[in-house]
Amino acid sequence: MISSFLELQKEQTYVGSKAYVLAMMSQAGLPVPAGMILSHLPESDQDWNRIKTWWAEQKQAPLAVRSSAFGEDSEEMSFAGQNQTFLNVKTFEDLKKAIIACFKSVDREASQSYRQFFMGEKADVPMNVVLQVMVNAQYAGVYFTVNPTKAEDGAVLEYIEGLGEALVSGQVNPFRVFKKKSESDGPVGRSLIDQVFNMAEIVENELEQKIDMEWAIDHESHVFLLQARPITSARSETKQLQLLAAELERIEKNFSVDTWWDGQTFAEWTGQPTRLTYDVWKRAFAPGGAFDDSLHELGYLGFSERKFSPHESILDRLFGRAYVNMSKMVPLYFGPIPYEINPYPRPHLKFYWSKISSVGIMRTPASLWRMLKVGWNMSANRRAWIEKSRKELTDFKHKMQRPQNGEMYSQWKTEDVVNLWQKEIYNFSKLSLKWPLVLVVLVEATHQSLRAILKSIVGESKVEDYMQRWIGAGLQTATYEMNRYFSRAQEEPLKRDFFFSRFGHRGPGELELSHPRWEELGDSAFGPPRSTSTIAHTDINIEEEIHQLKSFKDSVVLEEWKLLKELLELREQWKMEILRPYAHIRYTTLELGKRLEIGTDIFHLGVEEIEDLISGARDLKTTKQIIRNRKEENEAYRGIYLPDVLLHRELEKHLKDDDQSTMKMRGIALSNGMVKGQVRVVNDPSEVDFATWPEDAILVAPATDPGWTALLTRSRGVIVERGGVLSHCAIVAREMGLPAINLPRATQYFKNGDRVWIDGHHGSVKYDN
Repeated sequence: MISSFLELQKEQTYVGSKAYVLAMMSQAGLPVPAGMILSHLPESDQDWNRIKTWWAEQKQAPLAVRSSAFGEDSEEMSFAGQNQTFLNVKTFEDLKKAIIACFKSVDREASQSYRQFFMGEKADVPMNVVLQVMVNAQYAGVYFTVNPTKAEDGAVLEYIEGLGEALVSGQVNPFRVFKKKSESDGPVGRSLIDQVFNMAEIVENELEQKIDMEWAIDHESHVFLLQARPITSARSETKQLQLLAAELERIEKNFSVDTWWDGQTFAEWTGQPTRLTYDVWKRAFAPGGAFDDSLHELGYLGFSERKFSPHESILDRLFGRAYVNMSKMVPLYFGPIPYEINPYPRPHLKFYWSKISSVGIMRTPASLWRMLKVGWNMSANRRAWIEKSRKELTDFKHKMQRPQNGEMYSQWKTEDVVNLWQKEIYNFSKLSLKWPLVLVVLVEATHQSLRAILKSIVGESKVEDYMQRWIGAGLQTATYEMNRYFSRAQEEPLKRDFFFSRFGHRGPGELELSHPRWEELGDSAFGPPRSTSTIAHTDINIEEEIHQLKSFKDSVVLEEWKLLKELLELREQWKMEILRPYAHIRYTTLELGKRLEIGTDIFHLGVEEIEDLISGARDLKTTKQIIRNRKEENEAYRGIYLPDVLLHRELEKHLKDDDQSTMKMRGIALSNGMVKGQVRVVNDPSEVDFATWPEDAILVAPATDPGWTALLTRSRGVIVERGGVLSHCAIVAREMGLPAINLPRATQYFKNGDRVWIDGHHGSVKYDN
């Protein structure tokens, strides 16, 4: 069927919601630009000639070519961005290409994945295509019957100058106007704004439901309706509220009101870990895991069979994110002492009379002796631990050699793949993480010791300057070397095979098992070649600078600095090596996903769930429903911001605190420097279009890791939501000479196109006016 908007019959609903609504609104007399609906790909000259004739009647005005798949833009599903759209089509040859591509877009992986998630299978759906005359828009915008983020605000519209694509794609900040408020934001007068509101009310009455609507105003001040659909979030909002309430109820039931958690250990995770990733790490923080062994190595008590000790993992999952339960952590250090870890201003032990117990009194001598022993070792034996860690790293490299990729697993028997998969998970959670976790503790202790000594010499205001400069210029980490090789391979494609042979097991978001490694990404990991590299290491004589402090503590400062330098560099070396076998957990998991016919969805299952599916104890249909439920949970939790340090009693406050107008524009300084640029918000580096990446980009992300190098080398500054001064992001930014700050909620507050100044010295950001 080929029909104009005015010719479509009311019973012909199979053309898809987008096309049907436009046709019905056009027939109702609303100002809809002329359009045509194609229910099939034109196959004959007669079909193409009919389209050509209709276009001639529109004086061959530029056209928009859009999909209108069955179910698209319905109350249940929006299919936003899943099928293709072509704008400003001006020649018949281009129109034919756009129509063909639009019909084919239903088979794109993104569209199939969307159907898989919302419909439970990659079902075939009827595809229709809409041709519509473009409006020469002076202003374009969207309208919502209710504000999607705050329903009590009522009807709201947002608009920008020019075409609306930049608005719906989030590239620029729009003007916003509320129907119930008399004032108007932006250059469009209230009378024209009211015409949009009145038109929206007519559409609502025609459709008899709440809507979101796209509209435009041309240069002659005529208002046009471009698209209207039922609000797709209405049902999902209800489901989201149910999931959030259920998760909050679970936390209330299982944790006391005094519980608090620390998420900084996992600051590099840029989103919610999949269930498999979380499960692997949870095992590392359980009794007998790598964390337990690291505590014993340092002289702490660790997990025990006694009643005061936790008997399960101290890694908790809260609204999809991983947190270490610090309330469970205290007895792992010294037993049942009358202390708690106070999270503010930095985590430290604080005495509480209410914590005194008979068991604690009986164990006081042993606890005090352990405290003294650990304190002495932290002061006197760090060099011995460094040497022991180096030896263990040498042994680890020898024992944990792995192939460059996982291609050979496709030739293995399933039993062999399963056995290796289980072995790799055990090795990582029991063996691989022990010394990296030991080094985390030693780095923090040495960092605090050095800061305290420096503070007594130069004063608190100058400590951060010295620390940032020394760490930025004084380290030669494995990550720095990797970034140098990455930059060379970026510029010279012939060097990429060598890069992959050494670093192919790393990648963006590398702690998340569902994310691909560089070796898998191939040339796409580098983006377009760059003519110059931004990675430059500043050399300063730190030892000489320390002697210039002219203090009797010079020798102590120098020794603490040398220890911190060695510990940080050793930490990075360990990370480089443990991620080799870690990549093979991913490779074997992918192979099992193929054989179990669930593909990459396997990452949404825990270890035991996968084992049950392999053994037949769990059926495929039930498993797929579990996966769908978890995807829904992840989607519900996606927009929630939770701080690194989370107190149970403040949890509800954080969930209700969505007022970004009170957001502070000062955070934590991570890397010195001041720079101005254009914001680019990135949650997943694999989705970045390098062709539209600005030269003066300010990268805004939840967190980064060394795998974000392709973006870091193209950025002038960095704003992250998580990670401290010793995080990988901070160290890499200082090595690259990029100003960087930690600013909570940054990805929610800033939008693409914002122009801002970053002050990496004071940890602040401001808009460029």
